[in-house]
Amino acid sequence: MRTSLFLAVATALVATVSAHEGHDHGDATPSVCLTNPADASCANYSIPAANITSAITEICTANKYLPGCSLNVACTADKSLNPTYCAPLTILATLCTAKEDTAVTQAACAKSYSVFCSATSLIPNCKTQGAFPGLPSGKIVTGAIYSVCQEMPGMTDCKICPAPDASGYSQCDEVSAWKGLCLDMPDMTQCPSFNAMCKNTTFAPFCNATYKAPAAPATTSGSADPKPTGGDHSGHGGQNAASSLAGSMTMVSALAVIAAGISSLVM
Repeated sequence: MRTSLFLAVATALVATVSAHEGHDHGDATPSVCLTNPADASCANYSIPAANITSAITEICTANKYLPGCSLNVACTADKSLNPTYCAPLTILATLCTAKEDTAVTQAACAKSYSVFCSATSLIPNCKTQGAFPGLPSGKIVTGAIYSVCQEMPGMTDCKICPAPDASGYSQCDEVSAWKGLCLDMPDMTQCPSFNAMCKNTTFAPFCNATYKAPAAPATTSGSADPKPTGGDHSGHGGQNAASSLAGSMTMVSALAVIAAGISSLVM
């Protein structure tokens, strides 16, 4: 009788410890706001940075010439720039709301910005971090550059961009060429949009002829602290490892008690 009771208790102990070790300590599931931003709970929601930056990366890896990608490069290079224009959501909005560029941005925008910043979205940042004011689409900038350089091919900044390819874009830093051409001759018929943008924003990388991005900080090989290999370094991995270790120690202790109990019963 005592042996059966002891074995039942032992079995329960083992099951409890095993369940503890198998418990999932992972992150919570994604918020409903990323798929249904009109939900009432989204009024206080902030979009995770990773969801925004991954969409920007997807677009700009293949389409570096887009004005929104030039904005991303400028903001990444100079952290002192106005955060109003450099917020990641502003950069993504600039890319995804340029109607003439949807052929090259739609795939990424349709699963990111167009969903969580839809017309019915209650997410606050979608209202406060809109597209860069006055920055045209890549197609419009391409057209302006091409038009100027057809009329005056000798202008210095016409050397930056080749003629548009079959996609309708010039594979170059279009904003840089557009800036140079319109700063040289602001009265050209192709420059009203540039003049209006710079009057309203004074964003130095796009509007200041003498602006230069700060040099990238020098890196010294081997100077960085080595990072531990394996596992999640965000803090959750350490917690999970500690939890697993505690569970294993509990299992060992429980088994030791069981063994001692069985031994005494047999004797």
